[in-house]
Amino acid sequence: MNIDKAIRKRKKSYKRFMLSMCFIFFMLPALLIFLKKFYIFYIVYLVVIELLILLAICIKINKESLTFQYDEYKLKISLGLAGKKINIAGDKIVLVHVENVVLKDTREKDFKIILLSKSKFRSDRMLSVSINFLKNHPYVACEYNRIKIMHPENEYYYTIIKRGGINKYPLLDLIYKNCVYAEFTEEAVEKIKFYRENSENYKI
Repeated sequence: MNIDKAIRKRKKSYKRFMLSMCFIFFMLPALLIFLKKFYIFYIVYLVVIELLILLAICIKINKESLTFQYDEYKLKISLGLAGKKINIAGDKIVLVHVENVVLKDTREKDFKIILLSKSKFRSDRMLSVSINFLKNHPYVACEYNRIKIMHPENEYYYTIIKRGGINKYPLLDLIYKNCVYAEFTEEAVEKIKFYRENSENYKI
């Protein structure tokens, strides 16, 4: 599996989906006007279909949208339809963990990235570590307790990156290359290793 090719293929598939949805969105009302079928039933039916198309587009954008860069010692991530921003100082990230998941809608295998930081840096997406978070992520809880014992004076924050599909692979690799003080769990290292073994960027 060549991950870079898979990412490009996914982007092309995303573009085809968006173009086809936009074509249908504009073609249907044009067809109604051309046929002069101005009946209440057809108009209501058209409105419902148009709303469903818009909903499908919004869901797709929200699910696939993930951009990131490492700039001026900060990891900058943009997520979803609203472009929610995560800004984290790279040297403040203390733990990177990966959890495998199965998507409910498509049954595809995916994973989410959990970042633990000792600073939230004015980012609303960085949340204080809570009891519920630790209960839901027992492995992270174990690592958190170990880190907290060593540095009890620090407050810790977390964020979970679920969106982006396989685009999370290069994001994980970017974090690994730049966040030099972070600890990476075995699961995170396995994902990075898999990416590097299957990426054109690391072919000799």
